[in-house]
Amino acid sequence: MVEKNILIVDDDAGDRKMMRRHLLRLYPSVSTLEADSGEAARAFFEEDVEVIFLDYQLPDVSGLDLMSSFFRRWPHCVIFIMTGQGDEEIAKSAILSGAADYITKSAITSGALQRMIANGLQVARMRWRIEEHQKELQQFSDVLVHDLRAPIRAIKFLSDQILEDFDAGDLEEVKREFDLMKRSVSKMSDLIERLASHINPHSEGTPETVSADSLVEAACLVMAQDISNADAEISSDLGDLEVYCFPPDISQLLQNLIGNSIKYRSEAQPSIQITARPLNSGVQFSIRDNGIGVPEEYRTRIFEPFKRLQRSSDLPGSGLGLATCAKIAKRHNGEIWCDPETTGGTLIHFTLKLRPAQVVASAVAAT
Repeated sequence: MVEKNILIVDDDAGDRKMMRRHLLRLYPSVSTLEADSGEAARAFFEEDVEVIFLDYQLPDVSGLDLMSSFFRRWPHCVIFIMTGQGDEEIAKSAILSGAADYITKSAITSGALQRMIANGLQVARMRWRIEEHQKELQQFSDVLVHDLRAPIRAIKFLSDQILEDFDAGDLEEVKREFDLMKRSVSKMSDLIERLASHINPHSEGTPETVSADSLVEAACLVMAQDISNADAEISSDLGDLEVYCFPPDISQLLQNLIGNSIKYRSEAQPSIQITARPLNSGVQFSIRDNGIGVPEEYRTRIFEPFKRLQRSSDLPGSGLGLATCAKIAKRHNGEIWCDPETTGGTLIHFTLKLRPAQVVASAVAAT
């Protein structure tokens, strides 16, 4: 299903009119943009375009040459090349340049366009997911090599020391070294669990309608010891909102955000406010704290896997918590972001827009 604008780039007004008529019949709720040249097409660079029908030969530039600038502006767009004459070489060049398909204008019908767009979007979205997975696998291997190396080295060293001190009869030192080894094992275990959670954050079961209060209560219950140890104050204003979601996932999301508010506290007593408000298509939660805050240059990057603030490098963690939050929000057809206007502490918003008919589609999109 097309969700954003469709762009037609063709210097023939009659061909554009024919395309517009077919596309309006197929996708009446989607805006169709038109350009008669490469220069005119670039004027739409501020628009959000998902599908492009591109004439092979334009008056000011070749359609194939124009594709690279389109992909730079809209990396997830799907491009179809059109031409007045069938030519296997043109088709081959178009596909090799990144086009999803190729069609002669004489073969254009509503049915043909519908099949092309459906197949093109399906293949493209699968390719984007594969590319995202490849990036995450590379990051996964990097963090395994980097973060597991130190505890493994520590365990090897402590094993040798324990043998030496046991032979020497120094049992107090052996006990101390066993405690250190236990900490190293715990660190490895925690990292592995976080990696596993990030790779597949999805809970078993089916989504259900629950109260926002119950979601926050479940998260705070799990975090009770951390909240108590930090002497943190948790307040909430959730009204009587009902939320359609996978409750274990949202509990994990809230736990991660509450945990970050405690971890990145300032010298003041931690104060965490959780609010929620209805949207036309779902619910928006907001979590505000009085901690050290997030510098402006990091406010978008912190939701990427393994990204952490430079000044927090001495604190424990793998940099996966907020990335996992982003995946959970995406699974619920929502998004998460750091409020750009906040000047004291941190304010993070996330939306949940899952609806019963969207459960299967959203689960596939987030994998």
